[in-house]
Amino acid sequence: MKLEHLMQAYSFNKINANIEKETNNQKEKAGVIKFDDDINASYLLDDEGIVVAINLFSNCIVMNNKTIDHQMKYTINTLTIIQKTIELIANTKQEEANNILKQLKLFSGKLETKAVRFIDYVFKIEIIEGLLMFTIIKENKQ
Repeated sequence: MKLEHLMQAYSFNKINANIEKETNNQKEKAGVIKFDDDINASYLLDDEGIVVAINLFSNCIVMNNKTIDHQMKYTINTLTIIQKTIELIANTKQEEANNILKQLKLFSGKLETKAVRFIDYVFKIEIIEGLLMFTIIKENKQ
């Protein structure tokens, strides 16, 4: 999916997303998408402007307004962004995206680094010092 279409799809799905930084040189085309103060993603584009990798970073604990209500809203927002990103980038249905999240053991208690392959993509999730990192990489099949 082209970056401009991804941004339109986020908007259509009522996900606030803005391109924060862009790097466009001969070596790489990349940038940062900001969802909110505690959720960001870096992306990598191929020569045609198609997103081939995305790393979504989310603090495990909300940094502002540390109430249980705000933490729940933040967690739901993070999961919604991850789910919709899977659906949009990998062109899957909601059920398939949810199945990928279950295979990654996102809802199983302690989260360990885990990766799942689905069609042409690798999905990986891990927690690094209180930061949840979710990665989607398009496999280069030649």
